[in-house]
Amino acid sequence: MNQDSSKTEPDVETLLCQLRLERLQGRDGDVYVSPRAKATPRAADDFDLTTKVQEFLASDGKVFLVLGDSGTGKSTFNRALEISLWDKHDKTNGRIPLFIHLPAIEEPERDLIAERLRQVNFTESQILELKLHREFILICDGYDESQQTRNL
Repeated sequence: MNQDSSKTEPDVETLLCQLRLERLQGRDGDVYVSPRAKATPRAADDFDLTTKVQEFLASDGKVFLVLGDSGTGKSTFNRALEISLWDKHDKTNGRIPLFIHLPAIEEPERDLIAERLRQVNFTESQILELKLHREFILICDGYDESQQTRNL
């Protein structure tokens, strides 16, 4: 008997819901304090990084770069940001937050979004559907560890 594969695989919204739940699991009881940051290393004034990123996400900006020495909390901030975005995610029109640990992606300069979605069990047709009809917030971590020679 020949079955239509679209009937046996979960739909995109089901997989997005599963991804959201997976990313939100385990955060209960965690205490997170948003870090303070400076626009440049020599700047006198600092600001709340979470607030600045939320302002950026509400703008038309395309890239927000967080720099800092090893151990200063960049990865912790990125994971907390992803959880916050999933927590507020509106599935009808919300941008999909995708945390991407760059060293775990074989060729990030080739197809970063598709590779990450494959890692969390999306099929090629589902990836195409998402890329055509949805927007993403890419939270890329570990750029310094990924040995990139090209701009992503």
